[in-house]
Amino acid sequence: MLAQNLHKRDSKKESVHPVIAGVAGAVVVAGVAVASAFVLKDKKNREKVKEVLTNVKDQAINYMGDIHKIADKKEKEVEKKFVNGKKEVKKLNVSAKTSLDKTEKKSLK
Repeated sequence: MLAQNLHKRDSKKESVHPVIAGVAGAVVVAGVAVASAFVLKDKKNREKVKEVLTNVKDQAINYMGDIHKIADKKEKEVEKKFVNGKKEVKKLNVSAKTSLDKTEKKSLK
């Protein structure tokens, strides 16, 4: 099956060859690097980029802080429900044992 798929893929000449795609990607990255270097030559542009990156960093930190607060709140809620559930199980266990003891006593009489 795999060989058939590879053969089908090879027979299609419309697709881009991986080497060509890689070279094109490298050219694009190089172009972006050159453009970035050109833009960052100006001190005002560097300050703007620094400000934007600082804002993004601050937003990410705030977002993660909010996520941690929500997770902590949920953790406490789950823990409380777990403890309450455990108490309920103990009560039901005692109730079942008491009921069973009463039933045994009645059947022995």
